[in-house]
Amino acid sequence: MIASLVFDSIKALPPEKRTKEVCIVCTDTRVEIPAVVARVQGELDAMNTHSAEHGLNIQAYLLKPPSQQSFWVNIIGRGYPPPNRSFRWCTQRLKIDPVSTFIRGKLGHWGEAIILLGARRSESGSRAQTLAARAKNDFGLRRHDDLPRCWISTPIEHLSTFEVWEYLMENECTWGGDNQALFQLYKDASGGECPLVVDQSTPSCGNSRFGCWTCTVVERDKASEGLLATGDTKMEALLHFRETLIHYRDPENGYRDMVRKNGQEGPGPLKIEARKELLSKLLALQEESNLPVISEEELHWIQTYWNSARNPDDGTGVVNIIFQQKGDAMPDSRDDAYLKEIEQRVTDKKEISLDTLRRLVAKVEEYGESHRAVGLQDELLQILQDDLRERQTEKGEAHA
Repeated sequence: MIASLVFDSIKALPPEKRTKEVCIVCTDTRVEIPAVVARVQGELDAMNTHSAEHGLNIQAYLLKPPSQQSFWVNIIGRGYPPPNRSFRWCTQRLKIDPVSTFIRGKLGHWGEAIILLGARRSESGSRAQTLAARAKNDFGLRRHDDLPRCWISTPIEHLSTFEVWEYLMENECTWGGDNQALFQLYKDASGGECPLVVDQSTPSCGNSRFGCWTCTVVERDKASEGLLATGDTKMEALLHFRETLIHYRDPENGYRDMVRKNGQEGPGPLKIEARKELLSKLLALQEESNLPVISEEELHWIQTYWNSARNPDDGTGVVNIIFQQKGDAMPDSRDDAYLKEIEQRVTDKKEISLDTLRRLVAKVEEYGESHRAVGLQDELLQILQDDLRERQTEKGEAHA
């Protein structure tokens, strides 16, 4: 609805006044529901085509988190537990950061920007409280919390779900999109049941909210269940894998290290063995569903993080799993005697384990690939602390 209002407003202006660039952005978390992915790109392409044909100076963008920050790299690579309400690390990394990065890149040219959001008070009680608490200026704009040169506008803040659908059903989509197909998508996500709305006291269709199919924050993914109930058979395997993620998240099931990354006792990252199991299951899901679930670049980053994990991988784990998945034998790796000799001399001299040395080297390489250094010193120190703790544990067991 917001996009339609923007298109209509700009088309109402004479061409000589369409001077400011307008960007429409949509974030693909890389784990969106397939039915949504199939629709979004076509809509954005249609927006760009219509804008170019009519000289509207509107550009639509599909944003994605970088591969090294993807859902699978964080879980299978870094070992993050699947998110829950108390550790909801996904929203910031997968949804907010790509948009913030995009806007910051534009601000150097623009100076300031107004961000139009489709947030509405009737979405939820918490959303209503958040919107009511934000102070507005004389133009109805709020300051952005993290982007000081940006203002936020919520033009449909006070509309109900009924009024949004009423607008969409009574007005043709400016760029040629199909609002009826959009309605059908929401209807399917509701299990195919949408009552005939005769007044605002009747529940309207479209109360389903599309999130990631991997979402383990909610107790039930009703949108995915609704799509499955209306014939989207791909959702069955995806919903089953979501349950697998929840199973691996539970510390009682033995998949998590009981020492946190900061060295304190408590449920920590997924063990390297659990991450390998999840990758194997994910690749099987990709083959079964014929969906592009994970990319080669993500697989590369997973191996990179495995190299510096506790009980580090030898650098062949991902490739080995891929070969096993295909039913082929893993090629013999090269026996580099000279490298092993150097590693042995360093570990003897520095009194650290071979695993610790390989983790230190891999961590430096990991930061080199991402072209950053902030935080490297702390992570290297943590690896050395892990080594010290393991040695103290071994000594204690030897004395016992």
